[in-house]
Amino acid sequence: MMDLWVSKAMNDNLLLTGEVLRQKWTTFANLVGIPEDERLNLSKGWLTCFKKRNGLKEMKRHREAALSRAETVERERKQIQELIEKWGYELRDIFNMDETGLFYGYAPIIQSFTASLTKICRMAPD
Repeated sequence: MMDLWVSKAMNDNLLLTGEVLRQKWTTFANLVGIPEDERLNLSKGWLTCFKKRNGLKEMKRHREAALSRAETVERERKQIQELIEKWGYELRDIFNMDETGLFYGYAPIIQSFTASLTKICRMAPD
């Protein structure tokens, strides 16, 4: 039952986290009436084996990547590779950079915030 649900969830592009898988297993256990004292211990080991059995891989998604669909990313990656071949760019001339790489020399904004917060705390009455 769980394997079928995972297949459908993957087809529907649902985000499957370890917590989601554990909760769904508990839901199915409740549906079929498995007593709580006879249920599996849904440990990290169980989760690792379940993911391996079902071909699931864990991916950390950051900022914009969390909003991107895998098909779109793959299509854009192929398009970039075609442009690189078409225009003859050397690998040494290709960079991947986001805001962090662009502004690496700037002082972090949090530093200013911390200094302002310290000043405010000093000004506050005792």
